[in-house]
Amino acid sequence: MVEQRELRVNRMTWEAEGVISVSLSRIENNDPLPPWQPGAHIDVYVPDGTTRQYSLCGDPRDLSCYDIAVLREPGGRGGSAFIHDQLRVGDRLMVTRPKQSFALEDAPYYALVAGGVGITPIMAFAEHLERSGRPFQLTYGGRTEGSMAFRSRLGALGDRVRFLAEDRDGMPDLDEVVKQLPEGGLIYVCGPLALLRAVEAAVDSAHGPDQDLVRFELFSRAGVEPKESPPPDGENYELVLARSGHTLRMKPDANILETVLALGVEVENDCREGICGSCVTGILSGTVDHRDLVLTKKEQAAMDKMMICCSRPTCARLELDL
Repeated sequence: MVEQRELRVNRMTWEAEGVISVSLSRIENNDPLPPWQPGAHIDVYVPDGTTRQYSLCGDPRDLSCYDIAVLREPGGRGGSAFIHDQLRVGDRLMVTRPKQSFALEDAPYYALVAGGVGITPIMAFAEHLERSGRPFQLTYGGRTEGSMAFRSRLGALGDRVRFLAEDRDGMPDLDEVVKQLPEGGLIYVCGPLALLRAVEAAVDSAHGPDQDLVRFELFSRAGVEPKESPPPDGENYELVLARSGHTLRMKPDANILETVLALGVEVENDCREGICGSCVTGILSGTVDHRDLVLTKKEQAAMDKMMICCSRPTCARLELDL
């Protein structure tokens, strides 16, 4: 069962063109919010009964409220339109506990790269690293200066932040970002898919495709080319749910998450697109074609977990820890 709680909107602030921040506070003063770490997100329930994922961008030391930032997306599913057009201070929202699928790993140096509203988790990383006295450099790009949120707040980090408005400064020099990465350093990216792919290309060019240096979070699968599914008359495989005792014969292109939920097996799931990490499930035996945008190359190669909303088996028998 997903833990939920109702919070009150106590502040809404216009941060940039099309971006507002929303501060959600406890309703009862003696009811502290669950702790979180930079990179975490919460799911917000909107009136149509669905959820939207938003990164926390406040101070994790302050558990009296959760702060998120929301970009108005004309082509979205309606969540951002509701928050921009209808939500008001004093209203209440149901949210989940913080979830962590994008976390800082130990490294001697961090190159942080953000595009647009992707600055929200990256800003939380930067402020945490600054408080911890750990070395980092943040490259923040946006379409225009007016579209870049939290410029004043990020300015407190001094020359460790580079602001690049595309209409004035052009695109970030990602090759230079990668070139300056010292041995053992990691690159954290959040923003559009094109930005992630450009960072990965710069890393591949400088270090080779086998280097696992990039950690990322995406808010959408927009632009991701779908992989071809096996033909409908392909061979069945055996799916074993070890803890619940189910064994099924499955078509390779059948959706595992939908099948498991239909059996009454509870699995946390939010985006159902392989970008939020909520349905991560342990693999006890077998191999899969990873189609998510959450696991790192190293994690995918380990074959010990998968996102069952989108990934597919590549074996005759797949046993899951469900």
